[in-house]
Amino acid sequence: MQSQAYCSKYVTAYCKNSHLPPLHMKCSFVKMAIQEWGKAVAKNIISRIDKNLARRLKEARREVGLSTRAVSAELPKKLRVSHSTIASYENGVGVPPIDVLGALATVYGRPINWFLETRDTLTDFQYRNLQSRVPLADQRTYAAKAGKWAEGYLALEAHLHRKRQSRWEDADGVPPAELANLIRTKHLNLDDTEAVLDTVAVLESFSTWAIELRADFGCDGAAAHFGEREIVVINPVVANERVRFNVSHELAFILYSKESRQSSVRVKEDAQTFACSLIMPDSQLGEAFRGKSFLRLIEFKERFGISLSAMIHRAEELQIINSTASRWLRSEIVKRGWRRSEPGYVWRDRALSFETMLESAIGMKELTWDEAERITSIPQEELKQRLLSASGAANELEEIEDVECQTLKFIQ
Repeated sequence: MQSQAYCSKYVTAYCKNSHLPPLHMKCSFVKMAIQEWGKAVAKNIISRIDKNLARRLKEARREVGLSTRAVSAELPKKLRVSHSTIASYENGVGVPPIDVLGALATVYGRPINWFLETRDTLTDFQYRNLQSRVPLADQRTYAAKAGKWAEGYLALEAHLHRKRQSRWEDADGVPPAELANLIRTKHLNLDDTEAVLDTVAVLESFSTWAIELRADFGCDGAAAHFGEREIVVINPVVANERVRFNVSHELAFILYSKESRQSSVRVKEDAQTFACSLIMPDSQLGEAFRGKSFLRLIEFKERFGISLSAMIHRAEELQIINSTASRWLRSEIVKRGWRRSEPGYVWRDRALSFETMLESAIGMKELTWDEAERITSIPQEELKQRLLSASGAANELEEIEDVECQTLKFIQ
């Protein structure tokens, strides 16, 4: 770098007719300085590639849920390296030879080019309502899978040049209930008697990308950043009314705490108020609690797509009911066995923009499956399985298989 600085200084001074020696006397030194500068740039680029490779190796391993020892055992004998060597690759201490990298790519189900690309990755990954004592390995696997699908979603959208509607509302200093009403009236053109039909569509219209990813442990989902983009991960096995509330809750986080996912207690409280008011206007709560009837509450739950618990919480905040009535209602919900599964049907809001875009591109012959695999860096079999799951066909097949297994057991 000193040579680079001297070279720059020399040329600048020469152009100003200084007393430095003629340029031809310095040609060899200038050439050497440029070569050294080029080496420094190349070294810097290689360093960034190595760091990116290390990060991606770790992400890929976590996604498949394998330990470094298990990965070592999966490698072909001729290319097998120790678990400590694999760890060194992931820590950026060593770099795998190209044939070993190819073998690792096969184990992880990723194209080899994916490991060498320099793209953004998920950061600030925050679980929502994560149950206690979930193994860290399971959490990391889920986060890695979310990163894979989020990256595939964004890559496909960029390749197809899909433009999305982008709204924004300045939430600074605006009370949560007022902000919710503003979005209902200004952006959605709804009056107080009308329900928000698709909370996911509302969320995505505010420059957010939502994906569905089933969790094998208790959580409502997660939120993260992918570069400067907001990513929301929805656990589809959660009750429909809870999904709607969680999605509205995330929209509040985005509007109120754009700079950080580590939100304050105040922002969390505001987000809860916002979510309740967005899904069900405050004016309708008084109507819902008139007559002190659970059947009436269930009727309003089905009309607006909100949980009984959320309605009770917000009604107490607005002093529509007092704390004694609130406690009684909650205790009745527990006594009647409704705590885990409330009565009343609520439609399901789906996060299927990625799947819809993929299916449309394949159907309209904008892409082949091979091209989709190359663009998203996800094996086409996984892409096809995701479309099948999104349609519900995969769940139906699982139910049929379960019935067949039970029938065979009964016959035996």
